[in-house]
Amino acid sequence: MTQFLYIQFKVDPKGTLARPNGSEKIVIELPVKHVDDWKVERPDRKLLDDEIAILITEPVSIATADKFVALTHQPLRKREIHSPKFLATRPFVMNDRSCDYEDNGIRAWFVA
Repeated sequence: MTQFLYIQFKVDPKGTLARPNGSEKIVIELPVKHVDDWKVERPDRKLLDDEIAILITEPVSIATADKFVALTHQPLRKREIHSPKFLATRPFVMNDRSCDYEDNGIRAWFVA
């Protein structure tokens, strides 16, 4: 069993005039333990592991993107952060440089 999940979000900021090129992404390394802990803390919630992983990483993706682009006050609702995709392998950027954001063992990289 792997100890990390790798999730990628697309970034499409709507609150800026000088927009980046439109292909920005956030890639996140999520320890599987966080998903397991979430299920233990909320036994009444019946969600799939993928759904839990997305719930856990959405705030991290927002915090990471907000360091590089201007987001509105509701980036998920306005689809500035969207299209979560699970990656089968660790993205190369994670080996190339240090992370751009870290919180509680969850690490994230902004990819322009």
